[in-house]
Amino acid sequence: MKTTLTVTISTIAAISLLLLPACASRKDAPDPIKVKEEIAEYRNEELELIRSTVSDQECADRIIQLLGERDRLVSEHTKEISAYREQMSALNADYNAERDSFNMLMTSYNRQRAAAQKEFVALIAAMKAEMTLEEWKIFSKYQLKKLHPRKLSYGQATGGI
Repeated sequence: MKTTLTVTISTIAAISLLLLPACASRKDAPDPIKVKEEIAEYRNEELELIRSTVSDQECADRIIQLLGERDRLVSEHTKEISAYREQMSALNADYNAERDSFNMLMTSYNRQRAAAQKEFVALIAAMKAEMTLEEWKIFSKYQLKKLHPRKLSYGQATGGI
């Protein structure tokens, strides 16, 4: 009995010690205005990177148009996510909401999400078609570092579940 109690107390203490740094490292939410300014700066840098990296000016212009399409897709998908979150929150708050309502909402959102993913993949393929392998390596490295989708959509989504 004493051994079980000692093991239980030791386990709880160990878990507490492991979780304490996780709580201490939580940061406040970033300032949305600063994030939007940072994204605008990164987008300008991205345009300059395309102009300086892509040797064919016509290809560079087409890529810049594709980047505009990317921004439109990110904005649309962010709005869809926001709408989904609001609808899910409303269903969750409704004590009388039935499982079928949740299933219908999730099915609809999953269709929208899958369609958006296909559009993004097609857009990436179109950008790759305009660039050489070396140009793509430079460009994709910049995008992954500075303009990943989560960062692009930050501050556009509202609410929460």
